[in-house]
Amino acid sequence: MTHSFLRAALGSVALIAACGTASAADMYRKAPPATPIAAPVSVYNWSGFYAGANLGGEFLRDKVEVPGASRTLSPSTVFGGVQAGYNFQTGPWVLGVEADVGYGRAVKSATVGGEAVRVEKTWSGTARARAGYAADRFLVYGTGGLAWANFKVQDAPASRNTTRAGWTVGLGGEYAVTQNVSLKGEYLYADYGKANVGNSSHALTDHLVRVGANYKF
Repeated sequence: MTHSFLRAALGSVALIAACGTASAADMYRKAPPATPIAAPVSVYNWSGFYAGANLGGEFLRDKVEVPGASRTLSPSTVFGGVQAGYNFQTGPWVLGVEADVGYGRAVKSATVGGEAVRVEKTWSGTARARAGYAADRFLVYGTGGLAWANFKVQDAPASRNTTRAGWTVGLGGEYAVTQNVSLKGEYLYADYGKANVGNSSHALTDHLVRVGANYKF
């Protein structure tokens, strides 16, 4: 009887072990593949106040007209300044306002139709709206608004020092290097109308190409 009991016990153990092995194999076959964990997507937001500085080149155009003659004076200079503004982002669209002021001394003299003329531009500034499209950290935008600049125009011996108001338009691109710091490149065209002095009329326009950096608060 003892031998019969041992054989029965051993048989039961073997049966349980076989069932366990089959069940484990079945679970292994039916286990679903592991789902890869996607890396989080970082989308930059351009909303907020910012301020920064810029540096570039200024290319002044002064179309001088005197009785019987005309000529365009084209002085250029290095131009630097500061800017501040605010952006609001909705979806990929970014709307904002920006003001800037800077200095660059562009000056040139010439003789036009026997008249000794001279033009000099020093400081200038703008107040503009901006509208752009953002692809995460990269922003492209158009801009336009008001412009002011100080000019000294001369038709010897007469001269005139005047602060002119005008309009400006432009475009640019900006890239956010970190959450707070961005770099930009920008082109602006400005028209300041005509300034008259002596026998001459000066039609004043300006081209500004610059790069800059902003800090977003």
